[in-house]
Amino acid sequence: MKFMHIADIHLGYQQYSLKERFNDFSKTFLHLADKAVEENVDFVLLAGDLFHKRKVEPLSMRVAMAGLEKLKKAEIPVLAVEGNHEIPFYQDQLSWMDFLDVTGYLRLLNPRFESGEAILDPHGDQGGAYVDLPGGVRIYGMKYYGASTSKAIASFSESLAALDHSKVKYAILMLHAGLEGQLAHSGRLKNNDLAPLRKKIDYIALGHIHKPYEVDDWIYNPGSPETCSMEEVTWPECGYYLVEITPDAEKKHQAKLHAAERRPFHRFRLDVDAMKSPNDIYDAVEELIAKKGKNLDPKKNPVVELTLGGIIPFNRYELDLEYIKSLLEKAWSPLTARVRSKITPADFEITVDRESSRSELEREVIRELLERDNRYREKAEEWVTGAVELKRLVQEENAPEVIVEHLVQLQRELAGEEN
Repeated sequence: MKFMHIADIHLGYQQYSLKERFNDFSKTFLHLADKAVEENVDFVLLAGDLFHKRKVEPLSMRVAMAGLEKLKKAEIPVLAVEGNHEIPFYQDQLSWMDFLDVTGYLRLLNPRFESGEAILDPHGDQGGAYVDLPGGVRIYGMKYYGASTSKAIASFSESLAALDHSKVKYAILMLHAGLEGQLAHSGRLKNNDLAPLRKKIDYIALGHIHKPYEVDDWIYNPGSPETCSMEEVTWPECGYYLVEITPDAEKKHQAKLHAAERRPFHRFRLDVDAMKSPNDIYDAVEELIAKKGKNLDPKKNPVVELTLGGIIPFNRYELDLEYIKSLLEKAWSPLTARVRSKITPADFEITVDRESSRSELEREVIRELLERDNRYREKAEEWVTGAVELKRLVQEENAPEVIVEHLVQLQRELAGEEN
């Protein structure tokens, strides 16, 4: 037999508030469904987080059903567990994954717990913990339990030990949980939790951590097939596992991770410590573009992020980040270009006349702060007057509407807008 193992699809994620990214996540799932049919797999494991949000929008559900319908028509069963993004708001509510189970698009697996004991019933009209497939293959599943994962696994292990496995030739346990040591601050599942399962479970199919990893040719995590955050750019290629099962052989399975088709992401950092003016930084950005350009294909409309870091000897507000963004857009035609500034200005004093009155000192401090920012420098004195008036309105406990109106009017006047 052969199966596909996927996880963390995150349908409905409109990353960066861009519709194109919503479409990217949708296309990836539909591509995986097509791939499963093309590879003629016997079943698909979906280890949690098919959806990005527990409140699923209609278009996201439409995409999910379209992909699952392809598998259903090809008579490829989908076995799934519920991820942390899919848990309903209240325990007594059904999730949208329950809906897909009831409507026959997938079989959602999870044991019942009674007085702390895991009840491992076969999947039926009321759900269940496992499914038996032809050839002696059994798939167990358990949803996301967060901080209670270790406790839930311990109870599952005890119940599993009591089950008759004489007719089971190959057993899979599917979990939505992060394994300790794979990614900082994300591992609720400990290796010791899984150790008692070794005698009866041949393949542990994980989801939750978006980074792919394998442990002891026994634990597998494919990662998210689309890029959910810029931090994932440095990780190995994520995607899906295709697993060949030969239950009677000494080595019962061969698992291979395949990269999924996805939009390219590129992340760069530019240190600006040695640069004395904004123009120096603009020149450095153009040099970076010339140097890195060969690795980017503008036709693929990548997502690009540039982080600027270091200490500069001038006001950071003199640096035009929008201009830097335009340089990236012109060179690479990205879907979106993101410029992040982690620049720290060199310290310098505010010089005031110590003989000045309190109100005069106040105006001088505000003026110097405003003059550091090229957005306010030209009309610094007018902004100072507006800020002092704002303080007066607050101190006199004017209504919020009056204060807001003052700010709106000030903005209009100084930005040259008409009333």
